[in-house]
Amino acid sequence: MKAAILENQGVITYKEVPTPTPEPGHVRLQVKAVSICGSDIKRYVSGHRMYPIVLGHECAGVIESVGAGVSKELIGKHASVIPVVPCFECEQCQRGYYSACHSYSFIGSRQAGGFADYLELPERNVLIVPEELPFEHVALIEPSTVARHMLALGDFQKGQTAVVLGAGSIGLMIVQWLRILGASLIICTDVSDENLATARKLGAHVTLNPLRDDVVAEVRQRTGDGVDISLEAAGVPQTLEQTVPITRPRGKVICGGNQPLDKSLPMSFIENMMRRELSIIGCFMSYSAPFPGHEWTETVEALLNGGLDMDTMISHRYPLAQAPDIFAKIGDHALTHRKIILYPEGASL
Repeated sequence: MKAAILENQGVITYKEVPTPTPEPGHVRLQVKAVSICGSDIKRYVSGHRMYPIVLGHECAGVIESVGAGVSKELIGKHASVIPVVPCFECEQCQRGYYSACHSYSFIGSRQAGGFADYLELPERNVLIVPEELPFEHVALIEPSTVARHMLALGDFQKGQTAVVLGAGSIGLMIVQWLRILGASLIICTDVSDENLATARKLGAHVTLNPLRDDVVAEVRQRTGDGVDISLEAAGVPQTLEQTVPITRPRGKVICGGNQPLDKSLPMSFIENMMRRELSIIGCFMSYSAPFPGHEWTETVEALLNGGLDMDTMISHRYPLAQAPDIFAKIGDHALTHRKIILYPEGASL
């Protein structure tokens, strides 16, 4: 089979590799569509813990064969990849906190992922989906579940107000889930006017560009003491710092963006957080019990009823064979994009 392989920092090749055989309890998925995640880009640009590795965890396909102990009735089923591989035995797994598993693996990061014609993975890591769903929509189930998980962590309730800081892929998914769940006011911020236009299309009531708008003043002008919940999805210290003054007293801040490790926040952030008695909650992945969680089943429901607009999320579609060139352009900041869908051999554009 063919695969796009991260060979080293900034180096992806597309070449022939052995086709995996499903182990007992595992299946082999013929990949039909796989999306590029921001974490894939970071591993390409900044480096990764191991080489070579097949990246790609936002993935959809058809179960093509099964290993021993797996029902042959699964063959031919359409599926989304559930990328975290927990042990299901440790204390945190027993609590249903699968992303905190003491020894988890992760498809497309710690083991081979979906930038390939075929993907071998445990049976428990495929989510069977209705055949009427387009594969490119199914590939975007995983990022949708992250957004849904952030709102679950914040105990979001219908009628509440929210700010989404960052209109990248996760931020745009959060905007959609706020619309679906009945937010009374959705404010979205980003430095890209194109991203903000997409956020408005997907449900944002107000969009603000911090390059020209005073975000704190604008949010306070519209809400008084601030919104019920702020969702940081940019991974930028400046936006994280903004969450405190724009969130009402005893409101909630959900942190979903990966912050740079070489930056810091002023201690006034902590003091103001204390004075406003805010809850600041971290988000890592997208899982709940029973595995993989309501975030996944609700996403499928929202795809079936049209609540989630995945077509607007997608900006580019390419054959997987072009992955080396696509990542090079992204690394050179030469490709403005939202979600990019790659199609392996045998999958049509």
